[in-house]
Amino acid sequence: MVDIQDFQIPPLSTVIMKIMQYDHTSPDASVQDLEKIVEADKGVVAEILRVSNSAFYGRSGKIRSLRDAVTLLGLKALKNLIIFLGTKSLNAAIKDKRVRRYVNELPIVTALLGKDIATDLKKQDLAEEVFLASLLHKIGMSILAMNKADHYAYLVQQVEESGFDLIDMEQRSYQISHDDLGRKLTEQWKLPSELIRCAGIGPETKLTDLKSDMERITYIASIFSMQLLGIPVSPATVSNASVVYEYMGGEGDAAAVYTAGTIFSAIQKHPFYQMAVV
Repeated sequence: MVDIQDFQIPPLSTVIMKIMQYDHTSPDASVQDLEKIVEADKGVVAEILRVSNSAFYGRSGKIRSLRDAVTLLGLKALKNLIIFLGTKSLNAAIKDKRVRRYVNELPIVTALLGKDIATDLKKQDLAEEVFLASLLHKIGMSILAMNKADHYAYLVQQVEESGFDLIDMEQRSYQISHDDLGRKLTEQWKLPSELIRCAGIGPETKLTDLKSDMERITYIASIFSMQLLGIPVSPATVSNASVVYEYMGGEGDAAAVYTAGTIFSAIQKHPFYQMAVV
């Protein structure tokens, strides 16, 4: 049986791993803790300062220290930014444009849209957790793309052009699917159980498998983000996402609202999106 040990996984930096496992919800969590972890990686610090000084936050040139950036972004958002930088680095070796749309663009669009959906559903307290879950929900595809390269790019092409089922083709080709691989990897990283379950979310996810509001919002955001990016997704799956939205108290035509061009235009202006598609 194929397992995660059969794949080469580029190591995340010590800083990224510490941040990923850092519990920002702990009563003892503090700005000083994050500063001590992050200051060891000058590259990460530079990216944090660059994002903090972007036009999006309206502080151009005013954020000059890590402490200033932490104050501006907050603990949760800073943690998510650092993890985003880690996943972006992990995907750097993936060159196929079609695959990069799944592993770079889809996760960040899902993360940004997920925050909006969480707010609209009056689940603002989950917004940053949804953001993190969304960043990781295609991590299994990243591992397959890194290890199977041209063949995986061909497989994704066939899925898009011929309507084949991605999970089925992965199982047939590699004896494991990206959703299983994502769950195994996040389990190895010792992440919370909710995030482990989110690492396998996709069009094939059964609604009964969504155990928490964080998982439900991540699922909704992922499906609508696929539509925004022109990634094939069945009408039945879009309908399922709308059903979950209504179940959570959402009103109106969710698919129409969250796949509008104005939504995507706003997302494209976010510095995280711009970093993802470089």
